[in-house]
Amino acid sequence: MSQTRQVPKFKFLTTFVLPALLIFLVPVLSYFFFWHAQSRFDARLRESILTQIRADRNLSQEQRAQAIEFFTEMPVSRLLEIEQFAASLPSDTRFYYATFHWMIVLSAASILVGVGVFLLTGLCVVLSLASPFVQYLSLSVGWHVLRIYGALQTIVQGILLVALSFWVTALWFNAYSVKLILVTGVLALVAVGLVIAAIFRRIKDDFVVVGQVIEKDEGGPIWIELRRICGLVGTELPDQLIAGIDDNFFVTEQPVTVGDKTYRGRTLFVSLSLLKQLQGGEADAVLAHEMAHFSGQDTMYSQKISPLLNRYSHYLQALHEGGVTLPIYYFMLCFRALYQLSLGKFSRHREFRADRIAVATTSVRDVAGALLRTVAYSTYRTSVERDLFKQEQALETANVSERIEQGFHQYATRFVSGPDIGNLAPAHPFDSHPPLAQRLQAIGMHLESEEVQSLLATPGDGRWYQYIPAAEQLEKEQWQQFEEGFRQYHEQSLPFRFLPETDEELAIVVKWFPPITFESKQGTLALDHEKMAFDKWPAPIRYAELTNLTLKDNGVLQMSYERQGKQTQSLPTSKFAGPQEVLGAIQHYYGRYLAAVAYQKQKKQEAASPDATATGAGSTPAS
Repeated sequence: MSQTRQVPKFKFLTTFVLPALLIFLVPVLSYFFFWHAQSRFDARLRESILTQIRADRNLSQEQRAQAIEFFTEMPVSRLLEIEQFAASLPSDTRFYYATFHWMIVLSAASILVGVGVFLLTGLCVVLSLASPFVQYLSLSVGWHVLRIYGALQTIVQGILLVALSFWVTALWFNAYSVKLILVTGVLALVAVGLVIAAIFRRIKDDFVVVGQVIEKDEGGPIWIELRRICGLVGTELPDQLIAGIDDNFFVTEQPVTVGDKTYRGRTLFVSLSLLKQLQGGEADAVLAHEMAHFSGQDTMYSQKISPLLNRYSHYLQALHEGGVTLPIYYFMLCFRALYQLSLGKFSRHREFRADRIAVATTSVRDVAGALLRTVAYSTYRTSVERDLFKQEQALETANVSERIEQGFHQYATRFVSGPDIGNLAPAHPFDSHPPLAQRLQAIGMHLESEEVQSLLATPGDGRWYQYIPAAEQLEKEQWQQFEEGFRQYHEQSLPFRFLPETDEELAIVVKWFPPITFESKQGTLALDHEKMAFDKWPAPIRYAELTNLTLKDNGVLQMSYERQGKQTQSLPTSKFAGPQEVLGAIQHYYGRYLAAVAYQKQKKQEAASPDATATGAGSTPAS
């Protein structure tokens, strides 16, 4: 997408830092609770021992006073360190004290290690601002420390939660819930399993690109021109060139998969659709900018850092799914956000450097025109896709390319005078780019200047497009594939928008959500797009009437609905041959209805407040 999204100012603290501190919640509560529990047991045993001392007739007055003073000042928990005294206590009492002791130790260790990791990873973030190489090293160290810490914290906090689930009720209410302990234990085990699996899971780092590899041909026009650009920039030719229809240009040294083949080394991706719209000098500037990334070893560091970030993301996902690991997830997320500040700094530095090299090899005007035209194209293409996707009827053809061809030049001529375009940035699969206004200012141009206002007045000549063999046929084939996928996805989305009011809308919904039935010994369950019925029920239940669905432990689905007051019905899903299939179908059909209700509500709100919808670039699900 081409519009940048910024975290609101002054929100970093509440969005990332404060939630990260939740990692200390369970250890701190456990620490104080088990100190409290140990103190209560100390008080009870002290009182019992003192009662025995006061009643012991064999003690002299002086011995009794000394014994009372000793046991009053010395907690029983400390006396347990004396083997002879510990042996005099019942085994269950010794076990309780051992539990308190180890829970206090685990809590304290969890807190201290957490503070240490917080400081260490914070130092790594600070150091990462020094240089790209230090950034990679610090991110690598930080990642390894955090993932091990996350796994250990998951285990420790799981143990603490299980202990709390028993002792909180046992100590304060003289009772305990086996169900609560079991549920907590299962949740803790699931969380540990997810996190451990995430550590050892092999992550697929495949980078799949849709496009056509242009074979290296020493005499081919495209390779001759690329060699000229590389000579000006001072770098070697890329190992492979991929031509596609995405709205961006990029380079990478990561392995790239095109079709069923993986390519290694330096890869340059060019957009056929954009090359067609660019002036020859603007395309020179774009390619000089991309080759400059190779000359600065930018792609080498990206190649090393990207797998780390990918593994970090998968680990975060496991923590988020772990339930009880959410505090650890927020802790890890905080440092991921802090690292992003460092990543963003060097990403901006790389882009400004590449722009300067592009200016030196072409001209300020060419670089400015390239920036404006690529951002304008990306913005316009997104708006075309969004407008098509909004249509509430099946598309015979998704003519995205045709619409762009017909309307882009007219759009481009007024693009520069549009509001807030200075905050837009070119699309890119890896890096975030500085806003357009900053990049123009860095090369000595200003959006408000007359020169900038006139840069897009002339259509592009597509000179570089003509350098690519069979470019028109390649582009046409790729657009056909993209548009067919877009059309299918659009059609599949329509049922989730309609509460059918016309025969056409009803036909679309029924096509994707036809009536289905499930048989059981107790009766037949029938579902369609608006209701469900079961033989045991007096009448079908419409989705519009449902207020709550609850699955009981015995597999019974309890349904609450409004029909002349509150009513309930139940469905014994366990009696069906495939209970999960039944539940999945109900969720799918009822979920479609809820999605349609939400869509229609949003549609009415947008109709009542036209300014509520953004007019800039946005990303459709298909793009």
